[in-house]
Amino acid sequence: MKIRNFIINIIKYVLTTLLIFNLISLVGCTSFNVASSTFSETTEQSQPLAMNTIAGSALGEDEISIDTSSSVAKAEDRKLSEQPDIDTFKEYFRELGLGKLPENGQLPFDLKKDDNIFVSNGENQLVIYGELLKDAKLSNAIYDLNAKNNIRDKAESPILIKKGGFVISEPVKIPPGKYEYKIWIGDKLVGVFPFEVKP
Repeated sequence: MKIRNFIINIIKYVLTTLLIFNLISLVGCTSFNVASSTFSETTEQSQPLAMNTIAGSALGEDEISIDTSSSVAKAEDRKLSEQPDIDTFKEYFRELGLGKLPENGQLPFDLKKDDNIFVSNGENQLVIYGELLKDAKLSNAIYDLNAKNNIRDKAESPILIKKGGFVISEPVKIPPGKYEYKIWIGDKLVGVFPFEVKP
């Protein structure tokens, strides 16, 4: 039984990889603007997010991967500004995390999961990745830990993200500092992702 599941998962992974490669080469990215507030008088307007929806999953149906580095602060690290709703997270997500796409990288192949150090020149891309258990509209905001306020207010995506894997990316063009990328479904906070921007 375990061997059968293992073989099925490998086949799913190979087919998904081939499908993703073909979709990326044929379709490219769909862009949409999640928020258009300015960071400050001297910084640029927030950049539109690019969204790629990835079909399928390498995880088995009974496996759940919760990226605890994003939602639960480690004991030795600072505490999060607010805690996500774990029940809503489990209802909607198999996986949710933050990563980085290096300069000239391509999604999903060059995604560096859990890499949360960026440079503020727009060449790195901040990436939210995950797998939805059912269709949902996501909202996001960027919270400045030093100023203790949002530098980008909560805004809902105009696109319904379908069940399955997804990737949302945007160039990092915010001032150096320490931030949290927050994600909601409706009014329920489902993810808090600490990250740092360096000059």
